[in-house]
Amino acid sequence: MGFLSVISNALTWDEMEKAQDQIKLYGVLQAIKLYDTFKHLDKKLEDLKWGEELEYHVGKLDHKDKKAKIVVEGYKKVIEILKDIEQDEFDYQAEFGSWMVEAVPAKPYTIYDAKGPIEAFKSLHRRRKIVNDEIFMTGMIMSSLSSWPNLGAGDFFHTEDDKLYDVTDYEEYNKASNSEYILDDMTNPHPRFPAMMSSVRERRGKKVDIRVPLYPDENTGEGKIDGHKTPGEIHMDSQHFGMGASCVQITFEAQNIEHAKYMHDCFIPLGPIVGALGASAPIYKGQLANWDFRWNIIASSVDSRKDEELSPDHHNYMPKSRYAGMNHYLSDHPYFCGDGINDGYKLKINQEWFDKLKDSGMTDRLAYHFASLFSHDSLVIFEDRLEFDPDSTEHFENLNSTNWNSVRFKPPPSYDSPIGWRVEFRPVDIQTTDFENGAYVALLNLLTKVINDFDVDFSLPISLSDINMERAHEIDAVTKQKFWWRTNIVKEGSDYTKNPAKDNNWAFFGEPDQNNFDPSNFAEMTIAEILEGSEEYSYKGLLPLIDEYMALNKFSEEDLKFYNVIFKFLAQRGRGEVKTGARYMRDFVLNHPDYQKDSVVNEKICYDLVKETTLLGARLKWDESFLGVEGEELEYE
Repeated sequence: MGFLSVISNALTWDEMEKAQDQIKLYGVLQAIKLYDTFKHLDKKLEDLKWGEELEYHVGKLDHKDKKAKIVVEGYKKVIEILKDIEQDEFDYQAEFGSWMVEAVPAKPYTIYDAKGPIEAFKSLHRRRKIVNDEIFMTGMIMSSLSSWPNLGAGDFFHTEDDKLYDVTDYEEYNKASNSEYILDDMTNPHPRFPAMMSSVRERRGKKVDIRVPLYPDENTGEGKIDGHKTPGEIHMDSQHFGMGASCVQITFEAQNIEHAKYMHDCFIPLGPIVGALGASAPIYKGQLANWDFRWNIIASSVDSRKDEELSPDHHNYMPKSRYAGMNHYLSDHPYFCGDGINDGYKLKINQEWFDKLKDSGMTDRLAYHFASLFSHDSLVIFEDRLEFDPDSTEHFENLNSTNWNSVRFKPPPSYDSPIGWRVEFRPVDIQTTDFENGAYVALLNLLTKVINDFDVDFSLPISLSDINMERAHEIDAVTKQKFWWRTNIVKEGSDYTKNPAKDNNWAFFGEPDQNNFDPSNFAEMTIAEILEGSEEYSYKGLLPLIDEYMALNKFSEEDLKFYNVIFKFLAQRGRGEVKTGARYMRDFVLNHPDYQKDSVVNEKICYDLVKETTLLGARLKWDESFLGVEGEELEYE
């Protein structure tokens, strides 16, 4: 979350509207300066860093009344408690919800350290344990549920501010969100967050409108739960429901700008695949959803588009929210340059700004990417940041950090930063346990090495990637859906070949082979086929490529033991032999003795679910139907 070091008043939306063009121009100029400063930056492969960040909920289990509640002051309480703890391994940071904590390693890992994902795996366990060991005696817990199951429904919060219990008309009380379900006080108090919430509502001309299909069961009523005219839907109306959902974000440093663009493009098609494999968000506002994945809920929660911008006939048509799957490729690698591969909708951009970006030396694709960021309005502008500061990157970061794409292209954060060009992978729901989170972190790390070292082609038309992202939301998409995927990711038979770009400083040569983009090269596959391979399509899976990488680089027997357990688990999840987080939670509700087959996750069910998943997260329980067998024996300390 950017700008958290800035403490000044945010402008009102009316004031921001008048300043938008000027602020955007400053952002464009800062993007140009960043490019000019770092366009020749080259880092050694062995020095490249990576890291992950996870978002947690701070909750409270009321064992007497059998209720699970978020702690409104959760972040504040955790930080106060940790002040007395001597540890410099992790940074615990604020998130959108006042009850949320983001935990990140204080130091990044090294990409080409074979033990990096193992180090991260243990780190995930320690950062949770440090907090839970301290807050347990206070009755609080730190949970890695993707969405807090009864957020906005019933008696769902605990607070020290008694006046909040007395609020009866939420919509009138909430000046920023106008939500009728959740209080603005549950937002992080930093001025950035309420300002962002107000700006989204005021720009769109109405409050947020999130609609999720309701899971249909024998006794499911129509509208009786919300009192809202949304038969067959769960209705939510605040950013809390989206930005209050938790995820795993993984960032990788690149050698140079061309390498970063290439990694960025390779990650785009992977987003929906890993998203479906890690789906872990089936419950919202005390109700079972007919979805498993959080992505579209967040997209709706920060959707700032006006009604006219939703119309294809409008001159400023925006087909996607500012939180969406990436809409275009950046690299000039031949794999990503064929006709039809970059077929996402082209946003209307400011031609003058595009020309400025191009004149700085940027490629057409990179100039378009930066210009497209500024097709959206700034959501937060602070009153002391209206002037152009030639030494700052804030105006650029203001827009870059509020375009929440599935893959984010990240320049160095400041003009004197030792950090290089980076790529952030963003789709994965946070998982209930450190074992699961560690598995997805390891998968992305090893896939990054495969992308860097092997000549693999993950290119997929953007339109097909968008279809995949929608399919990833469906119940049990991991086993019941098929996803568009390239059948010839390896060009020379069934074995890998060395990536020639790696030895050419990521300079790309040659013209696109148009035959490579023939529709016959794309097929609908199951997640299991994408991971493990398909005889039907003579396709080598992602996991066999990882195995070849580990064999080629002579991973130690000890390291291979860890990775074999991790990737066996992911393969089992892809085949449906162990449950996704979403299926585990859905089954927990459907089989609970208090469930009335009415789609309602009542307070007792919610309490039991949060309690059970907290025990799983703390490794005090292990469920083989959910986590497999072998992961319990790994070393977590």
